[in-house]
Amino acid sequence: MNDAPEKATPAAQSPSIPLSFVERYRISPIVFACVSLVVVFFLYQIVGGFLTLLFVGTKVTADTVTMHRIFTMGGQILFLLVPAIFLARLLDTRISTVFPWRKPHVGETLFAVLSLLFLQEAMQIYLFFQDRIPLPRGIEKYVAPARQMLEEMFRILVSAKDIPELLFVVLVVAITPAIVEELLFRGLIQSAFERRVVPVRAAIWTGIIFGIFHFNPFQIVPLIILGCFFGILRMRSRSMIIAMTVHFLNNALAVVVTYFQMDDKMVIGATKGPDINTTSMLAQMALFVMLFVVSFSSYLRLTAEVQTDDVH
Repeated sequence: MNDAPEKATPAAQSPSIPLSFVERYRISPIVFACVSLVVVFFLYQIVGGFLTLLFVGTKVTADTVTMHRIFTMGGQILFLLVPAIFLARLLDTRISTVFPWRKPHVGETLFAVLSLLFLQEAMQIYLFFQDRIPLPRGIEKYVAPARQMLEEMFRILVSAKDIPELLFVVLVVAITPAIVEELLFRGLIQSAFERRVVPVRAAIWTGIIFGIFHFNPFQIVPLIILGCFFGILRMRSRSMIIAMTVHFLNNALAVVVTYFQMDDKMVIGATKGPDINTTSMLAQMALFVMLFVVSFSSYLRLTAEVQTDDVH
C-alpha cells in the first residue's frame, strides 16, 4: 500500500496556532480515526440502543414509530454529532480544517445532484437483481425473515399519513443524518485519514466504513458506493456543503418515493413475479451508469480549479 507520507498540519507549521491533542502527543491520525469510530459506535449503537430498548422497545410498530423517530434523531445528535465535534477539536484546533465550508458553485452542485440521481437509478436496478439471486435453502430460511424485518422497519419509519408527518419524517430521515453523518464521516474521519494517505484513498476508506457502519448487509454495496461518492464530492469541492446536500436529497427522495407509493415504478419492467424483461433492465442500468459517468466527469472538471487553487 503506497500511502503518502504524513504531512505537517497547518497548526503544526505555524507557531501562532496551538497544537491539537493529536499533534501534541504525536498520535497517528489513522489510529485516532479508528478510536473515534469505536467511541461513536459504543455511544450510538450500545448506549443509544439500550436507551431505546429501555424506553421504547426494539420492535417498530405504528404505535411506537413516533418515539422511535424521536430516539433515532436524538441519538444521532447526542451520540454522533456531539462526539464528532468534540473529537474534531482534539484532531485540530481549527475546526474549519476538519469541517471545510467553501461555498460551491452552482454548476458543481448541479452536476453533483445529477450524478446522484443517475447513480440512484443504477443502484435500484442492481438491488432488484441482487434480491433475485437464489440462496441455498438452509441459508435462505434465515436470510429472508431478516431482510423482510429490515424492509418492514424501514417502511414504517419513513411512511407518513399526511404532510406534517411527512415533514417530520424528512427531518428525522434526511436532514438530521445529512448533517450528523457527514460531519462524522466526511468531516472527522475523512479529514483524519487525509493526514496520512492521499485524499482519494481517504475518501474510499471513509466510504467503506460508512457503508459498514449502517449494519444493513442487504444494502451494503449501494451504501459503500454512496459513501465513496459522498467522500469524493467532499474531497473535490473542499467543502462539506455538497456532500450534505446530496446526502439529504438521497434520503429525502426515499421518503418521497415511499409517501407517493412509487417504489414499484422506479424501474421500468421490474415486477415481483418471474416475468421480467432482463434485457431491458440491463440496458437501463447501462444507460444510467453512462449518464452518471458523464455527469460526474463534468463535476470533476468543474472542481479541477478548486484543486489547483488548493495547490497554489
